[in-house]
Amino acid sequence: MGTLAVFIMIILFFLLLAFVFSTALLTPLIGKKNLLFVVALGFVVGIIGGAFFIAPVFNDIPGMVRGIHQSTSDSPEIIEANISTDVDVNKVISDIKTLEGVQGVETVGITLKTSPIPPGWWRDLESRATTSNPNITAFKVETNNTIQVNTTPGADPSSTIQNLKDWIMLVSGIDVTYSIVRVQVTVDPSQVDVVAEKMPQLQAVVVSVKGPLEDDVAWIRETLPNQSSLILFCGFVGVLVGLAGVFIDSILQGWQDFRGRDKKE
Repeated sequence: MGTLAVFIMIILFFLLLAFVFSTALLTPLIGKKNLLFVVALGFVVGIIGGAFFIAPVFNDIPGMVRGIHQSTSDSPEIIEANISTDVDVNKVISDIKTLEGVQGVETVGITLKTSPIPPGWWRDLESRATTSNPNITAFKVETNNTIQVNTTPGADPSSTIQNLKDWIMLVSGIDVTYSIVRVQVTVDPSQVDVVAEKMPQLQAVVVSVKGPLEDDVAWIRETLPNQSSLILFCGFVGVLVGLAGVFIDSILQGWQDFRGRDKKE
């Protein structure tokens, strides 16, 4: 939704409130039925305006914040992705580096799925893994026959995985059935959405996007009221506008009296 569309939506909502106010002005205060009519009219019109005009604007605020941030910020975003070793990992990384806006691609870890690990073996694997390969900085065996490995930045993923497979089979007889390379892609904020959309075509599965841009958008989403509360609030605004139209004479008279007393003092 563009800026012009946002202004049009807000103006239309205020026109609805003006309709409620003018209707209330034409309603003489001569009984409870007229007052109830104004209250009901203001609430219904406020609900309709909130649902059709204000809620869409609020829903679009994160997108507007994203657009402003992308056009003004120099802080890069980080795309975390997984690459299956069933494909040529090094080629996928090279292809990602050629995308416009990509500042760098770094291998940060490997996920291994193995055949069942016998009880007691996982402690031995964890204690010896970091000494088996200088590229391994951390080695954690999980309960679902999964091994999480952290590697040094820039380590060749294919050779590291092959070395791990051979070492694990040698020391324990456990077979690695599947492996994934975890990478971090540093991207210019203005191109992060485009890069994230193109990466699956290059056989890289996007896991998450992190950085100042995503932090700001997440904060905005948490701060904004939910849609139901927003529409209900608009209904109460309509009621207040209607009551203001009914009691406008009394309000103006009270204000004039207050100003008069203030001047005398």
